[in-house]
Amino acid sequence: MKSLVALIKREYLEHRGAFLYAPGVILGIMTLVLVFGIASNRFQMHQEIGVPSALKFFEFGFLAVAALWSMYLLAALFFYYADAFSADRRNNAMLFWKSMPVSDFKVLASKSLAGMTILPALIFAAYLITGVLIYVVTMITAMMLPRLGVPGIFEFLSSGFQIAAFAFVCLVTALLWYAPFFAWVGALSTVFRRWSIPLAFLIPGLVGLAENLIFNDTGPRAGYVLNYLNERLKFGADNLHLEREIFADAQFNAMAMIPRFLATVDWAQLVGGLIVAALLVYAASEYRRRIVAT
Repeated sequence: MKSLVALIKREYLEHRGAFLYAPGVILGIMTLVLVFGIASNRFQMHQEIGVPSALKFFEFGFLAVAALWSMYLLAALFFYYADAFSADRRNNAMLFWKSMPVSDFKVLASKSLAGMTILPALIFAAYLITGVLIYVVTMITAMMLPRLGVPGIFEFLSSGFQIAAFAFVCLVTALLWYAPFFAWVGALSTVFRRWSIPLAFLIPGLVGLAENLIFNDTGPRAGYVLNYLNERLKFGADNLHLEREIFADAQFNAMAMIPRFLATVDWAQLVGGLIVAALLVYAASEYRRRIVAT
């Protein structure tokens, strides 16, 4: 267990630039923009803003940045897995770990766990800090537009907690849903190193092209492989209930939204994807153990 913790900590130290420093810079820029907006009285431009209340303004902004941080996280994790599975071969750290009683599977499993736990936790923390900035903007906007009303601090805390809980559930589910795609690019990385990024897209594209040429477009449009991957990439596509909740007059209710959201998840696909991800990590570890010597 101690070796696993040490391996995960190493992943944090080696990739904190994308998951700690970069979000910190983004938050710093957002804070400077906010300070500049206050100092220059730029919030006057929102006189005709069309929201029913300051609380809904806060909720909409908090949900919007949740989507933005999630997209940043998924993109960062894709590049993380494309790099982490082969990083040891560049700095000769593999020689050290091969001299220790640590299996290749344990090394790659630690990289996978870091990408699913500690690194997303850093981004989620940045998201929560962003919520504080949105609260400040909301209060300033409410002071400029008295007709919006200014809810009490406990109403904001309750609403923020509800949205953060909903965003957390969505984030965890999304990480599990996309786990096989991360494992795919990671497994390619053990063989092709940084070429894994274009190959992660090129190989499925060539397989789909070959399928269409062989079967002469007798299956679904674009073929079975590409059609399946296109459907598999979709996550949280049914936003009708979410949109109704956002634009409703009532406060956001996570206890109602979370079950609705989870009901839209194809759990068989999710579990099957996790099995595929585990198999890809295992196959990558076997290649690393048997083929890669340095």
